[in-house]
Parts: sequence; structure tokens; C-alpha cells
Amino acid sequence: MSKTLLKALLVSAGCGLLLSACADKQQTAVDDKAVITEVKAVKPVVINDITWDDFQPYGCKVERLKANQIKIKIAAQPCTLMLMSDKLSQLSKDKWLSFMRKGDGKKALGTSMLFWSKNNQGQRPDLTIADGIFPDLPSRRAIPLTLLAEGRGTPKTPGSLIGFAFGSGVHLDEWARFAVSVTNFYGGEQTVILDEFMFTDIEPDYPVGDKVMVDEIGQWTVVDFKDKLSDADAMIQYLKSEASKAVPERETDTLSHFGGIKAKKYDATGYFRTQFDDERWFLVDPQGYAFYSIGIDIVGAGVAGNIDGIKGLHEWLPSEDDPTYSKAWIQADYISDIRSETGLSSANLFDFGTANLIKAFGENWHQKWSDITARRLIEWNVNTIGNWSDMDFARSSKTPYVMPMEKFPVTSKRIFRDFPDVFSEEYANKSKAFAQQLATYKDDPYLIGYFMNNEPGWAYIPTINLAEELLSKGDGFVSKRKLIEFLTKQYEGDIQAFNQAWNTKFAQFSDLNKPIRRAAELSETAGNDLQTFSTTLLEEYIRVPVAATKKVDPNHLNMGMRWASSALKQKWRFAGSQYLDVFSMNNYTDDPTMRLDIAADMSGGKPILIGEFHHGSMEGGHPTYGARWTKTEAERAIAYQYYAEKAAAHPNSIGIHYFAYNDDPVLGRFDGENFHHGFVTTAHKPYTNFIEGYKAANQGIYDVLLKKREPVEKYPEGMVKFIPMSF
Repeated sequence: MSKTLLKALLVSAGCGLLLSACADKQQTAVDDKAVITEVKAVKPVVINDITWDDFQPYGCKVERLKANQIKIKIAAQPCTLMLMSDKLSQLSKDKWLSFMRKGDGKKALGTSMLFWSKNNQGQRPDLTIADGIFPDLPSRRAIPLTLLAEGRGTPKTPGSLIGFAFGSGVHLDEWARFAVSVTNFYGGEQTVILDEFMFTDIEPDYPVGDKVMVDEIGQWTVVDFKDKLSDADAMIQYLKSEASKAVPERETDTLSHFGGIKAKKYDATGYFRTQFDDERWFLVDPQGYAFYSIGIDIVGAGVAGNIDGIKGLHEWLPSEDDPTYSKAWIQADYISDIRSETGLSSANLFDFGTANLIKAFGENWHQKWSDITARRLIEWNVNTIGNWSDMDFARSSKTPYVMPMEKFPVTSKRIFRDFPDVFSEEYANKSKAFAQQLATYKDDPYLIGYFMNNEPGWAYIPTINLAEELLSKGDGFVSKRKLIEFLTKQYEGDIQAFNQAWNTKFAQFSDLNKPIRRAAELSETAGNDLQTFSTTLLEEYIRVPVAATKKVDPNHLNMGMRWASSALKQKWRFAGSQYLDVFSMNNYTDDPTMRLDIAADMSGGKPILIGEFHHGSMEGGHPTYGARWTKTEAERAIAYQYYAEKAAAHPNSIGIHYFAYNDDPVLGRFDGENFHHGFVTTAHKPYTNFIEGYKAANQGIYDVLLKKREPVEKYPEGMVKFIPMSF
């Protein structure tokens, strides 16, 4: 994986680690122990007497093994352990919360930490921070209490899987209730041991044991599956056979050089554009042919995983200074980390996908991989290289592609999470600098367009009121000055009229410069006024960088922000859509029709590209199966066909991009995500039964687009499972 590709993925992916063992396994274990010893040099001090013994169980029975250690059994019903204590609100933000956990079996479990403020008497918490438990691997879950304010920024730590945060946050001085919930998403009964619950003065260590979990080519050691290769020799033989096959031409009697539909012709401009033909939207390729984008995200040689603290869990890892495998080692300096003053930290990553190619082909590994992959994409009827892909491959393969822009502008003072001070000169200047990355791409006819961002963190909060968050800050925000100007004009400078409407007692409008918590709750009018200005903030958030990008590159489509579609529940969330060429969203559902209907209506009828969706299966070699999954690989292809054809039948849909080409590392990528959702294993072997159905489904999409037939009927109810996530 190139550093540019990794950097874009780390910054954007808007859900472990790919562990490694070493060439000298014994030395690796010594190195890991040295790291742990260094962390333990300063032992954390437990700052209060709260333990697992203070939690009350709901939905399960608890066996108390010893002081501060419990065992629970998990089946279909989640087990929730609740704590109510006045001691919570007495903690300071420089402290840490942590506990150990270990589950049995061969399926990952989910854990959630739930936080309630004292003014929330309901069942729904103000903040949920969730992650996963890798089976048969002890791990410590630890967070700094600074995280509670906004709920985001915890880095991947040894042994942990991907984390999610839902909710707007909790003020520490208002923290009243806390719970830990353990969930079994995949069926059956599993046992979990929870140990060492504590609040400490500093970050604790992360013991993970020394059981080998990953074999020499990156596969999980404890499971077998149809497309698993036995060892490195078998993999090398297979890859050399694949490399001997010729790359076919993309153009056919029915498809253009770019993959457009020859049966529908429009005016050609030399670049991709959009066209509404009185019935539906299409992309139009540079030759003028109607084009529906069938894409795959993260097309690259592999996905790197974070191996810090877990090297001993691998059968093999090369030395970090071995020049043969230098391209497989990556020092990533872009990891989101609330512990850092900059909000970022570094992590040591290793990519088995790249290492396996080096084993097979030596220095010529990238060209051989490119040839293999170019052939596969054509054979699978894929016409677009999706987001976060290997850009060298995208440009050299002469395949249409999309581009993820890097480092969406964020100001030094932020309104909430990653939402910037959008009216500031700093935001305008950073947007101009941000746009310059398009300069080298502006004349490329194979580039369809670019995404400015991916699932902004602030947008996950269903009830977010940006202007309310802005009022909760102190002065120094240009956007806050604009908000006060808006309110002054709204009430014609009459502070008494404002006070009556808002149920406040301010002497002058400038008093609003002081921080005000939960201002939208002051009165219905206050909430409405703040919501109106939130819309203004969002429009500026979109308008400013769009203007900058169009100035640098007027030839390609600005495809927006790749919103999480589950967060698009109010009209104001679509503010700024008028500035975009294409509205983009990521949509993990069985059927995209409803979300496409909503986006089409609320965006003002824009053409829509779905930037992410997927289905995994329980037949791959992972303990987690994606956001949605089936029992078998063949069923996975059936689920894909239904989703793809329902999307293609929608008049605003111009393409679907599947996430992602490679499986995640078994022990997790940089952020802990370890899904089986890909087309190929770490050994670059396609999942045979899925691929057979996938390429046939892609061929059939054109019949739906040209209205030769209706979409297929839905598969049997319950065939697709999913992890419920509420934003």
C-alpha cells in the first residue's frame, strides 16, 4: 500500500491491527515484553474504590470469581452492567477508565460503554463508546476521560478492535450513570470474563498474551475456509499462475473504451459529466456514452494493520530494517488520538498483502499485482476504481476512477469535533490550499470526480445543533460573531424582545460571547433560531471548499462529502447540496431505495453516488463479517445482486461502490476494523463462490438500467444479518 493511499485512508475512514510475528519469533516476543515493561515503568495509581462488584447486572447472570473479576454468559440477550455513583462526577478529565476482558469461541463480541448525565433520566445514554472483543485474546479497554466531552479520538490500542462513538458527549461534572454492555451479534453462547475495572491517574498497560493468532501469510490460524491457502509456497505457486494470464480489452460491442453503454449516446466533452434524460440521471463518459459507475473501494495490494504491542501474536514478521520488505512496513503519522496535543499520533503498520506479493514476485511485485488486478476488474465487470485506492494503479490501468481528497480543512478552533470555524479567514485559506491537490489531475479524462471528505465525525450526532454547540464555546470564533450578528438582526437589535423569546436575561447581545450550555433548550424559539443558523453554517461548510476546488479543477465532478446515510434524517442536513455536482453517501442497508428517495428529495434532485456498502459472510477466515453479512459466500452474491439492481433502478442513482477490495487484517487495520467483506484474502485469492455471483450480477445491471427487466425479487427474510448501530 502506498503512503499516499494509506494517508488518505487513515484521515478519511471516516469502521485492530494487522499483527505481525517476526523472522525471529523469539526476538519479537522479547521486543514486545520490552515495550510493555517500558509502559509499566510508571505504574498507574487507582484513584477510587469502584470495581466490578459495584455494578448491577441486567439481562444476564454474573458469577463473581474474585474481587473485581466477574464471568458472564452471552447469547441473544445483551448483558448490561450498570453503575450509579456520585463518585463519577467528582473525577477529573486527566484520569483514565479501563478494564480487562476476554471472550471465548471463534466469533468476536461487542462491548459498549454507556454514559448518562444527571439530567438524563431516560434509557438512551448521552454517549455510547463501542468496540469489539477478539475471541480468545485478553485485552484492556482504556479511555481518557477527556473523551467524554465529544466522544471521539480514542486510538487503536493493543488487542482492541474498531471503536465507534454515538451521541454528543457528557460533561464530567454532570456524569451520573455508567454501564458496560456486552453483545453477541453472531449467535450461539459465549463466555466473557471481565477483570480489573479501575479509574487511574495515568494510562495503563495493554497485556495481550503471546498466543500465535496469525500465520505466515496473514491468515487466522484457528479456522479453515474454502479459499484459504496452506502456506507461503502454495500462495507463491498460485500467484505466479494468476500472473501468467493476459489482461483483456475493456471495450466490447456493447461497452465503450471507458465502460460506457454504447446503446445510449449523448454529447461528448472529453471528461465525465452528468446527464438527466427526462427519465433518469446517468454519468456520461468522455466519449459521450451513458455510464453507470460499478466500483470497488480501496483497490490496493493490501490493508496494513497496527502491530504495536502485538508482534508476538504472529507466526512471522520480517525485521523492520529488512530492505526486501520495506514497502510492507509503514510508519503512519495520521492516527486520530485525543491523547496528543495535535489530535494525531503515529502507529507502526505492517501489510501482509504487500509482503505476500514480494514473496512471490520480488521487486516486480507491484506490476504483477497491477496486471492481475486489472484483469480481474474487467472480468468481474467492474468499471470504476473507488475511493482510497492505489492511485498509481488507478492512473496507469486506464480505468475510470474517483479520487479522495486529503485533509479536509479544519481550523485551529473547532465548533464541534471536526466542524471548523467556517466563516473564518483561516477556513477560506485552508480551503484554497486544500484545492491545490487537484492541479495534477485536472486534465485526466479517466478521473470521474473527487470526494472532499468522508463521513465527517460531527455529523454522527442525530440531534446535533451546530449553532448551539457554537454558543457553548467562548469567544474567538468568527462564526460566533456571525451568529450574534444574525440574532441581533433577527430581533432588530432589541435585547428585551430577544430575552422574551429565548427566556433569558441578557443585558446586551454581546453577552452571548460567554459560553452557554444547552441553549436550544431555553425555549422553542431559541431552538428554532439556532437550527436556522446551523443550516447557514453547513451551507458555508460546503460552499467555501467547493468554490476553491472548482477554481483549480473545472473539468471534474465535485462529489461532496460521502455522508453516512443513516445520519441524513433532517432536511437541514442537506444544506449546501446546491453547490455539488453529485450528492454522495455511504449506505449500509439491504435495499438502498428508501435512502435514495430521501437523498433525491432533500438534495433538490441531485444525481447520487453510493460510496460504500457491503456484505460479508460467515464462511471467510475472520471472527467478524462486516456491517451486514450472510451465512455463505453464495448468499453474499445474492444479497449484492438485489442491492445493486435496486440502486440501478432508481432514477437518481449514478453508481455504487463496494467497500472494499481486500479483507481487513485479521487482528484489525489501523483503527481495529477486522471485517471479512473483501473480494480477496491476504494471499490475494478471490472468494470463489462470491465472485461467480458478483460478476454475473454486474453484467445484469445493464438490463435494469435500460429497462429490459425489473430488479430481482428480494431474497428470503433473515438471509442478511446486521449489527444495529444508531446514530
